[in-house]
Amino acid sequence: MKKFIVLGTKGFLGSHMSRFLKKRGHKVRSISDVDLRDYKNVLNSIEKDSLVFHFAADMGGVGYFSSENYYPFITNILIDINVLRACEAKNVKRLFYPASACIYPPSNQPLSEDMVNLPAKPDQMYGWEKLTLTKLLRNAPFDVRVGILHTIFGEGQTWEGKKAKFPPAIVYKSLKARKTGFIEIWGNGKQRRTFLYIEDALEKIYEVALSNHYHGEVNISSDEVVTIRQCVDWICEYLKIKPKYIYDENRPSGFLYRGVDNSKYNTHYTYRCKYSTKQGFQRLTDWMKNLIYR
Repeated sequence: MKKFIVLGTKGFLGSHMSRFLKKRGHKVRSISDVDLRDYKNVLNSIEKDSLVFHFAADMGGVGYFSSENYYPFITNILIDINVLRACEAKNVKRLFYPASACIYPPSNQPLSEDMVNLPAKPDQMYGWEKLTLTKLLRNAPFDVRVGILHTIFGEGQTWEGKKAKFPPAIVYKSLKARKTGFIEIWGNGKQRRTFLYIEDALEKIYEVALSNHYHGEVNISSDEVVTIRQCVDWICEYLKIKPKYIYDENRPSGFLYRGVDNSKYNTHYTYRCKYSTKQGFQRLTDWMKNLIYR
């Protein structure tokens, strides 16, 4: 693979992947300030015989997709279809497509890839769009690799506003708690999740995208299941503060349990996480503290 194209480099994942590939010595074309809802723009962004990492999307956290179900779906389906058409027209070598944990139905069991074939009940319209593309890409007339991403976090994410995701948002609330004395937590704090630190995520995505053999869509996640409350405790311990926790169970907080079965990834791929969830939150806290209070 001599040509690498990363779509969506203005966003969190795309910007990190672009830098990651360049550090590996690859020639990278980064696509950021281009409206990919327009097919001509997508076609001009894709090059023949390239490997395309498609991270362009209208993204946000649970709060965003709970309130904005209509336009993000339209934006994302337009972009995705344009990317598929352009990749086929330009005879790309390979496409990496990021699906989401939102494609899975509710379950008290760890989420495994075979659950994609169960009766569909994805999370929000965002999940429906990602599920549709995941199943469609099984029939793609060119080489497509699908990774099912589970809450990737790290430096560079938005921490305020309706598009903020939990990790940077809760770090920001914790930093403010040094003055306010309290932290608002959405839900009861008992929600169980996996959080994959960005440096580990990039390595896993890279291996799935460049492996000589593809085994179908695969979870890209941490093996560590933690509670929301546990994450807040870690951050407060690291900041040496003891604020009051205020639980707002009227705010959207997602499913109670989102564990992940990583056996498929661990069977077919070699990379193993170097950072624990706690270490990832500590690194994110350091970055945000230095950026906000420098």
